[in-house]
Amino acid sequence: MLEVKGLSKSFGGIHAVQDIDFTVPEGQIVSLIGPNGAGKTTCFNLITGFYRPTRGQVLWDGAEVTASRPCRMAQKGVIRTFQKTNVLRSLTAFENIVHAHYLRGRTPLWRTFWPDARVAAAEAEIAESSTAILELVGLGRRRDVEASALSCGELRLLEVGVALGAKPRLLMLDEPAAGLNTREAEGLADLLSGLPGKWVESLLLVEHNMNLIMRVSDHVVVMNFGKKLAAGTPAQIQANPEVLEAYMGKAA
Repeated sequence: MLEVKGLSKSFGGIHAVQDIDFTVPEGQIVSLIGPNGAGKTTCFNLITGFYRPTRGQVLWDGAEVTASRPCRMAQKGVIRTFQKTNVLRSLTAFENIVHAHYLRGRTPLWRTFWPDARVAAAEAEIAESSTAILELVGLGRRRDVEASALSCGELRLLEVGVALGAKPRLLMLDEPAAGLNTREAEGLADLLSGLPGKWVESLLLVEHNMNLIMRVSDHVVVMNFGKKLAAGTPAQIQANPEVLEAYMGKAA
């Protein structure tokens, strides 16, 4: 589905990402990991069009989409979340997810003022889908609670729900477990494991919670100082001495 080839980004003399290559096949969960400042979020920003790469390519379904605008990538089915929770705080959990569905909306503006049976049917379908997503992420009982009143863990789950409301093919999650306790992170891992093939085609994660990463990932790409340090299965990454050195430091 997604192929990244030689992707690089420099900010002046700082090489944030250097010649990164990886793929996200259909039906898999691929994770980008690495120490703080390794370039993981910059890589996300390059893929989704928030940054224009210095060089390299991004391919989606075999077609080049390098530097496409974020809205175009979203319309193609590439939906992402951000490190900082980004939901509409004045709306309820249900209303947040309803709004996400309108990325796919095709109703003319004038029909919102003079709706017909087709509009009513579409609205009913969106309400049904939003309810199902709320139940999926474990917020069914918090349906009518304003987002501003939700806990940190609930906001993280709501953000995943909002992303699912946009009907992604590839869901890109940037540190979805940030701020979660152990129990909440385990629940999130269960949720993510069940998404491919049902709610999304594939997942691409950036995450620091290694227990979650090793539990849900089919393939892991390790970045360090903007470069790809290693790639492989979770077991291969756990046994890689270069990865251990990047995280733990070199033994005296």
